[in-house]
Amino acid sequence: MHDEASDALCDPITELDPSLSVVLRSGLSRARKLDKGNAQPAALGNDFSYLGLSLWPALKRANIKAAKWNDELESLNIARNAIAHDDQDEFLKLQQRNRYPITLGVVKRWSRALDGLAVTMDAVVGDYLAGFLGGQRPW
Repeated sequence: MHDEASDALCDPITELDPSLSVVLRSGLSRARKLDKGNAQPAALGNDFSYLGLSLWPALKRANIKAAKWNDELESLNIARNAIAHDDQDEFLKLQQRNRYPITLGVVKRWSRALDGLAVTMDAVVGDYLAGFLGGQRPW
């Protein structure tokens, strides 16, 4: 979605000055945390800030469940790292969050949270970009 948003901002500039568009695209994705690690809540917030969007506050304004999605995404990433690196300390973090043992119910909760987050991010980012694009959402 970050790539799509960057494209939406830069495509109109490409018609005017292709070189400037390349420079802008590069700046929007330079040091992007999503390119180097998991989609942690902080990484999403950081990367969308390059577009000028305060992502998590915008998500919280759009949907009251956003704070819960943030927590579930954080837990999912802890679980992923605990499993991938066989890190017992990470499993203890999951226990403290009541996400361990990792049951089907926990996985379904993560799935619902990701679905809600994705749909709301799509709307929030699309609406944000519409402000730059003459009121028209890019997707």
